[in-house]
Amino acid sequence: MQEPVKCYATNPVNEKDGGFKHSRTIMSAFSEGCDGQIVPPIKLFDGPAAMYGILRGTENIIQQCEWVGRDYYYVDHGYIGSGHYSGYYRVTKNARQAKIPNNPEYPRDRQEKLGVKLRPWRRHGKHVLVIPITGAVGDFYGIQQDLWLQTAMSEVAKVTDRQIQTKIKGLGNLEDALKDCWCVVTHSSNVAVNALIEGIPVITLGESVCGSMSWNFPDIEKPHWPEREWWLRAVCYNQWTLDEMRSGECWRNVK
Repeated sequence: MQEPVKCYATNPVNEKDGGFKHSRTIMSAFSEGCDGQIVPPIKLFDGPAAMYGILRGTENIIQQCEWVGRDYYYVDHGYIGSGHYSGYYRVTKNARQAKIPNNPEYPRDRQEKLGVKLRPWRRHGKHVLVIPITGAVGDFYGIQQDLWLQTAMSEVAKVTDRQIQTKIKGLGNLEDALKDCWCVVTHSSNVAVNALIEGIPVITLGESVCGSMSWNFPDIEKPHWPEREWWLRAVCYNQWTLDEMRSGECWRNVK
């Protein structure tokens, strides 16, 4: 008999830490839908694993799963319409981001439910926007934040004379940063999803649901314009609400 999915729910780091509440709420919903078992992230228990985020011990569980070839299901903020607890969460198997192959066949129903529409490709813009990697992501992948940003900006400068701007997560307004933007460069930030929907090309340098849409650095001044409709439908089918987790609909699709 197969071991039930172990859903790793974290404990608070301190009295002001509210992140553990998200972990426990989300893992409770996921556990209900897959008939799983809630456990603390103190060690790798037998059976497939599920976790929310890469903090408070879950990062260690992910790494151990990858070392021994154990299946795991990763949950984090949704790509479109995210938000606690009425919004969407992305759910991926054995990765932090959905890997979307070229031109998969997905229906339009989830896209239509979200009411999201693609804007035409923006074929003009004054600046390239580089999104710095966050501390948590840098720690997980073993990347020095300053060195990553310096390297990315240096590569951009080699292939274009356009202005280079940055936007740190949590500071400033994303809508303003995307105004008159020619291309977004990021490791794995969800800003790439926002950009593609707005018609702004992206370069993704790490795990990203936008990988199949990504330019390379030489494309910045010799662009191509991939078709995005199939990509958007696929993105909408790789994120789920808590109610869809509880009902088992999410589990039936991702397992």
